[in-house]
Amino acid sequence: MFDQEDIVGMKFLGAIDVGGTKTMVGIVETYDSLPTSSKKGRILAKRLFPTYTADYHSHFADCHTYLNECLSDIGLSTGDLEGIGVNMPGMVDAAAGILLQAPFAGWYDVDVKDCFSRLFGTDRIFADNDVNSCAKGELIFGNACNSFLWVTVSTGIGGAVIIGRQLVYGANSCAGEIGHVKVEYENPARCSCGQWGCAEAHASGTAITRMFSEKAGENKSLSQLLVSQNLPADAKTCSILAQQGNDEAIAIFHTAGKYIGRALSYAANLFNPEKIYIGGGVSDSLALLMPALRTEFVRATVRQCADIEIVKTSLDYDAALMGAAALALTR
Repeated sequence: MFDQEDIVGMKFLGAIDVGGTKTMVGIVETYDSLPTSSKKGRILAKRLFPTYTADYHSHFADCHTYLNECLSDIGLSTGDLEGIGVNMPGMVDAAAGILLQAPFAGWYDVDVKDCFSRLFGTDRIFADNDVNSCAKGELIFGNACNSFLWVTVSTGIGGAVIIGRQLVYGANSCAGEIGHVKVEYENPARCSCGQWGCAEAHASGTAITRMFSEKAGENKSLSQLLVSQNLPADAKTCSILAQQGNDEAIAIFHTAGKYIGRALSYAANLFNPEKIYIGGGVSDSLALLMPALRTEFVRATVRQCADIEIVKTSLDYDAALMGAAALALTR
């Protein structure tokens, strides 16, 4: 709860992050008096729940319900919010607030701004691609450098490009789609976008789960290990076993790292960023990915780009939620 004197000089922002498998909503406070390069933000309340892909209308209604719960937790109402930022996992026309496509969910041409404006009774709704928002969050709340690439490795793989502290959208709001550059031609896997050999199909959390499940089906000792410890054959288990020294799990992260490094090299050669920030659930396993990732990155980049620093986001698990808040703040 806040007294009136507590909220002087503060801005309160609604944040909605719709992910491939889960959604997070929350309320973020930020201080308007601080310079943009060092602006601070704090999450006051948040909720996490599964993404219901079967019906986006129903899922958006859930987002409305849970965000209102967050507001109630801290004694605020929608009218106290400067705006509500909405991250969507796909290609978005940010100016119009329309989701162009989210292939994994089968969502196309969704007027996100209109849907949430009706639910919340305000036109202060701002929608963008989730990784674009994360990049803005890094810029505003993470005290990032002036030119960088922000990449999320999670259910899928996405990217955003910041040059001169400005987000690059491209002609059709699709700049930075690094998850759909081609990294494998000899044995390409089918991607959710309908093409073959994309980075997302070979190095995302979904891809790691697929490779690990296939390996468990082929390797009797690995299969027995999973059964004996009651572990699912997914990316998280693969990470746990790799950290414990399991050769099969380490090899899978080596493969994924190689493909991520290859994808990043294309962006590095094109945009020459100062840094590359990695976020998303798989970023927790960045140390497992990095040996092969860095080797492939150096092999495939021009000499001037080979030493670009590749680091985990400073915003950690809250990067997407802080990104949604940054979206509302900057728009």
